[in-house]
Amino acid sequence: MKPSYFLASKYTEALINILTQKSKIDQLEKFLKAFQEISNIMEKDESYKDIIFNPLLPTDFVVKKLVDVSDFMDDIFVNFLKALVQKKRLNLIPLITELLYRENLELNKTVEVKLILAKKVSKKVLDEISRTIQKNTGKNIKLVVDYEEELIGGMQLYIGDNFFDYSVKGFLESIQSAYAPAGGGEIFEG
Repeated sequence: MKPSYFLASKYTEALINILTQKSKIDQLEKFLKAFQEISNIMEKDESYKDIIFNPLLPTDFVVKKLVDVSDFMDDIFVNFLKALVQKKRLNLIPLITELLYRENLELNKTVEVKLILAKKVSKKVLDEISRTIQKNTGKNIKLVVDYEEELIGGMQLYIGDNFFDYSVKGFLESIQSAYAPAGGGEIFEG
């Protein structure tokens, strides 16, 4: 069964509400890390997936396997996992993990910024970029840096859902699209 974003958001919302009601919302990061551990092993280990998705195994056994991987013991967490197993919703765990990650960023007034550069730069330059974005967004910054040589120079930024292209490659592509005639003919006729 294909994971549903709608269902994952409902389960995530329910978990957030329970944590808030029980005054444990400050532990959201621990819950997030536990779900990340489970998601990672689900992604990498097919034999593990075969075990946890096996409908013949008892719920408590599957929950124990999930808790063992997460290395996190909390009654709310265990009961939440038990509900996922009983409702056959373990396929939602990667989406729930992503939604918890976003919720944790929001709770900490943080925005994830993915910075793509053509080549490595000094920590001083990265810190300056981070400070500038923080100043303009008013939020804490979680900077994720990646390198792609084909940018030639400059950078690309993903700030939340917004994309900004300040690369040489992007500039050249914008020139090409602005001056390329419709139909693919020659720009200059002789």
